[in-house]
This record gives sequence, structure tokens and C-alpha cells, in this order.
Amino acid sequence: MKKNNVVGSWNLISGYLDNHGQRIDVLGPHPSGMVIFTEDLRFMVIVHNPDIPKFVSGDRSNGTLEEYKSAVTNSLGVYGTYTIDEHGDFLEQHVLGSTFQNMNGSSRGRNELTEKVEGNRMTENLKIADGVSVNLVWQRA
Repeated sequence: MKKNNVVGSWNLISGYLDNHGQRIDVLGPHPSGMVIFTEDLRFMVIVHNPDIPKFVSGDRSNGTLEEYKSAVTNSLGVYGTYTIDEHGDFLEQHVLGSTFQNMNGSSRGRNELTEKVEGNRMTENLKIADGVSVNLVWQRA
């Protein structure tokens, strides 16, 4: 089997948006999440802000507009397939489904998305605009 440096389960330990040098905690001060890269080149990721208030009703189908907005802007789930290069490093992501439907069917290569593994840490950088990127740091679970 080919070497794969990203395979496994990873816990989110840091996450922020870099907007031209300004750091913005888009998932709050204590971001949480997990990404799993399988040996058969599939992935699943869920990130969220664990500090947002719970729905007052206790029922996700009976929230207020503000509760729904907060839930959507403070979480993201994505799954799909990925490829690696000859060294076992992340190469490209193909999104099969997401909680943000605009991502469905999209692909991102190294020009947009990088995953750099160093020991038990993986640093993810997603360029979303000129001078704007999302930076996530993962710890191997």
C-alpha cells in the first residue's frame, strides 16, 4: 500500500480566518471538530463553535431565525474523496457533500488547499480570496 501521511483521525486544536494579517476566530475562541482521512482515500470533516447558545426550545426543527443563523455560521460538515502524491502528501479534495450546498461537487487542489503534516500535527490552509485564508491546526487523535 502507498504511503499516506494524512490518513487517520485528527482533532481540531486551533482555527481562525486570516484577513490580510488580521486574525478572526470564525469558530470562536475554542473551536472544535474532527477530520478523518481513510486509507481508501475518503474524508469527512466536522467543525463547529462549541460555545454558541443551545436552542431554547431544545428542538432543532423549532428554532428562532437567530438560532438558525448562529448554527449555520458556526459549523460546517464536509465529506468526499481525496488524492495524495507520490510522497503520501495531500494533493486534492473532491467534495461529494456539505452542509454548505455551494461546496457540493467542488474540487480543491494545492493552489487553494494545503494539508501539511509534521509529526502529530497537521496544518490546513484554505485560500478563500486574495489575502484571505482559513487556517486550521489539527492534532492526531
